[in-house]
Amino acid sequence: MRISNNSNPYGGGQPSSTTNRGAIFKRKVKVGQLLKGRMLRVEQEGFAWVLIGDMELLAQVENMPETGQWLEFLVLSLEPSILLRQLQQGADPRSSIFLRDYIRSYLTERDKLDTMLAYSLWDSLNITDDKPFTAYRTVLINFLTQAPTALDQFTRVMRLHSSVQKMVTSSKHGTFHYMPWLMPSAKGVELLISTPENNICTVTAGVILHGAQHVLTVGQMNLSANPVSFAYRLLLDKNCKAGNNTSRANSASTNCICLGTTELPAGAHDILSLIFKEMPTQRSGLDLRA
Repeated sequence: MRISNNSNPYGGGQPSSTTNRGAIFKRKVKVGQLLKGRMLRVEQEGFAWVLIGDMELLAQVENMPETGQWLEFLVLSLEPSILLRQLQQGADPRSSIFLRDYIRSYLTERDKLDTMLAYSLWDSLNITDDKPFTAYRTVLINFLTQAPTALDQFTRVMRLHSSVQKMVTSSKHGTFHYMPWLMPSAKGVELLISTPENNICTVTAGVILHGAQHVLTVGQMNLSANPVSFAYRLLLDKNCKAGNNTSRANSASTNCICLGTTELPAGAHDILSLIFKEMPTQRSGLDLRA
């Protein structure tokens, strides 16, 4: 169900207040929220007016409900347009189809932002391995304050990321982070950090290197060690040359130990496809960005 942004909700010659309605709606709800609405009337084939809260909204519907019927909707996105998914009776929004909706939106907008940052910011910097991560984070923040288009895209990504994080948390996988400043020369830089048990936590990092080569780093961090220690293994695409991706790791501190490399598991190429294994995400199968 998509909220219309072009129709006059009041009919006749009255000026449209769709923009104001949309702004109010966006302030009241969040992505991932479940809403109940009541069918009011048919506007034309494929479109109907529904009442959600105290707001009449024009919606595109696949199956025309009966007048007065109560419906349940899942908020998929609010930017750039309001998009709701009508739930069938008894449908679970945590099922694989809704996971795909959430993750498809997040990955699509994240890829747009990564591309924007690569061309407008990172490519113009002298990126060195010994530069602190905090320095690149500061550069990114300064860039966003001066580039409204990039800031708008960053905000859109983080709103979607918040919804994905809720799914990750409900699945008890830990906390999920998108942190492009950690490795500006790569794309899709993300971290998954499990809840510590006995001062040991599992950390999974994912990046997309030049040439669309996916790399996952999976390891355990000992928080009780002084200094903190980290032992990890690299999971690489078949077309990824291990030597090119482990050189930095092997020269790192003895408190950060690489245990070797192996191929990415079948059906996984990033953190989200690794933890939600029921969703095929490889490009040879179902592409979440499609």
